[in-house]
Amino acid sequence: MSEDTIIPPLPPSSLPEYLYRIDYPRSWTAFSPNILGFRAKDLITMGPATISQLTNHLQWKINIPSRFISTLSSKSYAISWARSLDQYKDIETRNAVRLMTIKTGGLSGPLYAYNLKQAFEGAGVTLPEELREYVKDEEYVILYGIPASQVVRIEGIDSPTDSTTTETTEICSDSDSGLNMADPRRGFGRV
Repeated sequence: MSEDTIIPPLPPSSLPEYLYRIDYPRSWTAFSPNILGFRAKDLITMGPATISQLTNHLQWKINIPSRFISTLSSKSYAISWARSLDQYKDIETRNAVRLMTIKTGGLSGPLYAYNLKQAFEGAGVTLPEELREYVKDEEYVILYGIPASQVVRIEGIDSPTDSTTTETTEICSDSDSGLNMADPRRGFGRV
């Protein structure tokens, strides 16, 4: 199959109830609690997701902005990944590494999500050896962005069960930005 094979998003009913994302200093996709939530770097490219775009995303190609936000379906895997980050290992930035819990249901519009393993297997694409370790059952990518209203919990990495819960359900609705992360044309459109 071609690298430009179109990948259909997963049906909302097949998504786990929660996905997890690690927010950390110097991340390409930092969380904005007051307006946007998580926003991909590439908001210009239109059309359906393709295998080549997913491959570029996995390779973290600095010169190719991604349309996707990476998430994980396993909280323990997300925490383990966070603990491997240089920002977590640095005592100066450790407390800025946070686990974000994202509720996948109840959006005002569709959440375009892809399970990486299913996408590559479904397209019949053999991954390059250096990418195989990154394509796990637990990894999901979200097209364009995740509204702040879907982030239902923000917690530190070292004590996720007793950290403060931050509810963000009204953050996007009070925004004057008029941005809607669920608009499939750009990820953002008039609410």
